[in-house]
Amino acid sequence: MQRKVLDYLCKQGGLGLFAFPGDQVDFESIDKVALAMNAGAPFVIMDFSHKSLLPGNHLRTFFKRNLTDEEIDFIRNSKEGLTFRLSKEMGLDEETHFRIFYHNLEALRAVVPYIFAILPDELSNPQFKRIADIAKVIIIAGDNREAASAYLQDAPFLRKRALVWLVKGLPDRRKYRDAYEAINKSYSRCREIRKAEWVRKPDRFAKALTLLFKAEILKKNPLDGFLRIFRNFFLLFVLAVIAIPFLIPSNVDVGISHVRERNSERDRLSLAPYFEYTFDGKESMQRLSRYAIGRFMSVITDEKMVKQYVQETLKENGYPEDFGFSNDRNVPPEGTVIKFSKPEYIENSASDSIGNAWRYWTSIVSDSISYITEFYHEKQTKEFRQHNGIDLASKQGARILAPFAAKAWTSKDERGGIIIGLVRKKDVILFMHCDQLLYLDGQEVMQGDPIATVGVTGHTTGPHAHIVTGLIDPNGDKRIGNVRYKVIDPMKWYYRFKPTLF
Repeated sequence: MQRKVLDYLCKQGGLGLFAFPGDQVDFESIDKVALAMNAGAPFVIMDFSHKSLLPGNHLRTFFKRNLTDEEIDFIRNSKEGLTFRLSKEMGLDEETHFRIFYHNLEALRAVVPYIFAILPDELSNPQFKRIADIAKVIIIAGDNREAASAYLQDAPFLRKRALVWLVKGLPDRRKYRDAYEAINKSYSRCREIRKAEWVRKPDRFAKALTLLFKAEILKKNPLDGFLRIFRNFFLLFVLAVIAIPFLIPSNVDVGISHVRERNSERDRLSLAPYFEYTFDGKESMQRLSRYAIGRFMSVITDEKMVKQYVQETLKENGYPEDFGFSNDRNVPPEGTVIKFSKPEYIENSASDSIGNAWRYWTSIVSDSISYITEFYHEKQTKEFRQHNGIDLASKQGARILAPFAAKAWTSKDERGGIIIGLVRKKDVILFMHCDQLLYLDGQEVMQGDPIATVGVTGHTTGPHAHIVTGLIDPNGDKRIGNVRYKVIDPMKWYYRFKPTLF
């Protein structure tokens, strides 16, 4: 990603969440910060806290229906900030209305890039978890350290975001260990910071938040070209600026060798209610749709399913059904940004039962747009052929990453093409149809190492990795190197060993 793209993405803004556990909300200071973040333009505050007796527009509207053009124009032409409050007796709408809320939030961001919401002291409603999932930063303030510590300790979904701790003193490490560690692992933490420092200097605090937004973007989108050399130094610079005068940066892991850190990115994306993709003029909507349906629903797509999803997605983004259509594919022009959402019309989702395994296997390759095209079938039936592994579609040349430390063994045959296997004490995993091998027989592989590239060798109709898993058994009917094993379903293998990636 180029520096100008980083600046552009940062200007698109995002959602920031304030929380004042066990304390009064400093509405005036939040207004000042929101005003500074939006460069003096109108701002929007969403108040879920129930701590204000002042009148405000009902926030319930955001969950019930899409905002009209007239309402958006009213906010655009407003001379001052607007606060939308949720009265106690109204409550939140059911979970299915979250997409309406998100749609309205995106519509608002076209007018007010940086939007802030104030969380209540009670977070039992599942809507708040989903709201936290789409937030860029969580800001915990107030004077009640005990209540704030317990608040962060009891809400693990808050600890997954970038945290700004504005409460005087850190949580008790022995009593609130998770909260303490979350603050230390985040981009920013404060030690004995006076509340007045962010209250009295909203402009400087707004600049610090802007740098935090950039740092969050850089975590997923490293700088390209010459600027990539200075990627890690830029992050350190971001943290240093944040530390002056009131935020003290924690240590940031800049990465080790070529081990690819994907865990936090994968978890965040898998929980998000949507994702946005910028097309390069070559990628098709069909491929992205297969990936999206698989990511949201953990199901293998067919042509009818993909066609409907492409139509629904183009319609949701305001494009005609034939947008970029050529040679039976929709290829949007370079630079087109399209939002992909969960397909609510697809029933009987397998995401609850195999979602974790799906995310694991689709993260084995460096291609972020990979998806499973065929499951394991022990025996042939009327519906399925016999298939001793899973097929993972990916781009040709994408690197296959070692899921665990092991010894490598390689082979080649007419059907499987070029094969590499990883063997450890109890189990074995094989990748077939490779183009290029990056390890030789007997070499020790470290977790996260690129071991081969996705190819089309052997019997295959397109670039993919055929993945076989097995349990080591002296009487096994399969063999790789000097090891015998019995094949098992890769999905069962995952839930048996519960591995983690990198």
